Amino acid sequence: MHEWTGLSRGRALGVVTARDPREFPVGLLSRDPVPPPNQGPATFMWFADHAEAADFMVEVVPVLLLDPGSWPDFDDLVSATRDAVRAVPEQGADPLLTMRSLSRHWGTRADFIWWGEFGELPRGAGDFGRLIRMQYLELTDDAGKDRPLADEELEGFVQFIRAYPY
Repeated sequence: MHEWTGLSRGRALGVVTARDPREFPVGLLSRDPVPPPNQGPATFMWFADHAEAADFMVEVVPVLLLDPGSWPDFDDLVSATRDAVRAVPEQGADPLLTMRSLSRHWGTRADFIWWGEFGELPRGAGDFGRLIRMQYLELTDDAGKDRPLADEELEGFVQFIRAYPY
């Protein structure tokens, strides 16, 4: 059982978005499916490990984003999501590729952007981490530059991603 298990979908989302990613290092980022497609607010969610993130993707995300009674394929969508995300903790599947594969099933009903480790964001070399880091640095004296963040910058960076998009 996770601390969000049994909570309403809104409260469950509140729990995982309020977490400190330095203590809950596995993150997901999704965007609400608001027209034009997928231009709604983005939300970082934080988990203890990939297994908890996968559980949240199955138990909360479908009912968070969709009204089960309004989608005739809701159960099939949940099943496809379960099959895809469980492969991450159970078989070592690539989390980012898994998020991208969910697009086939979800279409414009959701935009799954990122699934990874917090450390990728302030210091990693990947494209997504670099993008988020540069957005943060635009708010500091290093606009237009990319560099790993120093330890003393992490608190400000955590506050930035809690309010993302700024």
